[in-house]
Amino acid sequence: MEIDLSEYMGAYIDGARENLDMMDKKLLELEQNPSNIEAVGEIFRAAHTLKGMSATMGFEKIAHLTHEMENLLDKLRNNQLAVTPPVIDLIFETFDILRTLVDDSINQTESTVDLSEISGKLSAMANGQVPAAAAPAAVQAPPPVANASRNPAAAATASNANISEFGLSDFELSGLHEAKDSGKHVILLKVSLVADCLLKGPRVFMVMRAIEECQAEIAKSLPDAKDLENEKFDRSFKMILISAQSSKDVKEAIEGISEIETVETTELSSADFSEGPAPAPISTPQPVYTPPAPSAPPVAAAPPPPPQPVAVAPAQPAYSPQTATPVSVPTAPAQPAIAQPTPPPPQAVQQQAAEESEEKEEKEVIGVTQLITFVLAGETYALEIQQVETIINLTNITRVPKAPSHIDGVINLRGEIIPVINTRRRLKLGEIEKSPSNQIIILNFEEEKVKVGFLVDSVKEVKNLPETSIEPPTRVSESVDIEYLRGVGKIDNNIIILLNAHRIVFDNPKEE
Repeated sequence: MEIDLSEYMGAYIDGARENLDMMDKKLLELEQNPSNIEAVGEIFRAAHTLKGMSATMGFEKIAHLTHEMENLLDKLRNNQLAVTPPVIDLIFETFDILRTLVDDSINQTESTVDLSEISGKLSAMANGQVPAAAAPAAVQAPPPVANASRNPAAAATASNANISEFGLSDFELSGLHEAKDSGKHVILLKVSLVADCLLKGPRVFMVMRAIEECQAEIAKSLPDAKDLENEKFDRSFKMILISAQSSKDVKEAIEGISEIETVETTELSSADFSEGPAPAPISTPQPVYTPPAPSAPPVAAAPPPPPQPVAVAPAQPAYSPQTATPVSVPTAPAQPAIAQPTPPPPQAVQQQAAEESEEKEEKEVIGVTQLITFVLAGETYALEIQQVETIINLTNITRVPKAPSHIDGVINLRGEIIPVINTRRRLKLGEIEKSPSNQIIILNFEEEKVKVGFLVDSVKEVKNLPETSIEPPTRVSESVDIEYLRGVGKIDNNIIILLNAHRIVFDNPKEE
């Protein structure tokens, strides 16, 4: 299943124009209301998508400029920089150049656009070279506290070490104070995954979904959202949350996710990000080192006791090596040279049988399949987790002319063009309108060197299912082709339908 990029030029043109229109619309909204952070986020996402599409198609100038634009927008949407009139003017200037470059890529023309000047402006602005007077009143620092400096550097120094490592800006510190003043909870969260976690990306996705369900938002994370999404972290990550619910509620919601080893939450007060004693660290306790006891001097081993004579009644005369002549031995009833083993008592036989039974059961449990479960038309379906590369929220899907009916279109994921299968349509389960709760499971078929997305109603969780519990596929509905099923399993009295991903992707659809 090779992807010919020339076939996707039409999709690129449609996607590029759509993202430019989105940026244009949101820029106008931002100009009217500079505090509209949601508009900044929409512009960032449009620029990010356009960058990936352009890089894939080989349009390097567009990819370079959108990358520089992203750096500035990322700091704006994370409240590391204020949205000021000079910032908005610069984004408009960048957008005009960007539209010219996109027109060049579509019309196969070459404009004499020098990117060095605009790139320098974007880089300087991203580094905070903005006139202080231009900052809106909404981001002014709160009034000074007695005996404490509100300078961002001083505030970070006074904070707990786990807070200072976040590198909170003055704007972010102000936002935390405003959250506390409005009665919300500011929570320091640390999540650690199990050592052998197969897919860290899906776990991060599930943690973020649990945070959202707790009516909480992420003020800052370590590492940042991009690195978490790309699994660029070891086993743990930290976040500062602003939540309507307590730290206990947040902790309980995250602890229910599989392959989470520990969840630690600390309720922060205003003093924790201004001045005062630092809260207790939440790092995992390390074992205390105990020096080994001094070893005793070696004791000379006692000589072995002399061998005791054992009366043996041989059937043949004993042989003496010194004389090489038989030695007379009193005749005794003939006995075997080696005594027959005594049969074990009944209790030992039962214990041995029980141990062998346990070993047999352990060998049977070794064959466990790990599944990612999801919902389709009210039923629980599953795919083997070894094939799953990541899970993303529903994003813009670009239609592809003359594509098979079950292909919704293509998406751009970090510069890769990936086709998306409408799983409901493929299984003939009846279609519904897409909603924000829909997700796309990205599968990687290594042998065919192909990545494909499965559009599903919503992802549930990761489950372990013993191979012995998987039964042959049966017809789950009149419409679903049994060839698209791998089997049916049962976990906690719930039926799980295992899909045959390879057939769904590579089998030609049957004629209606």
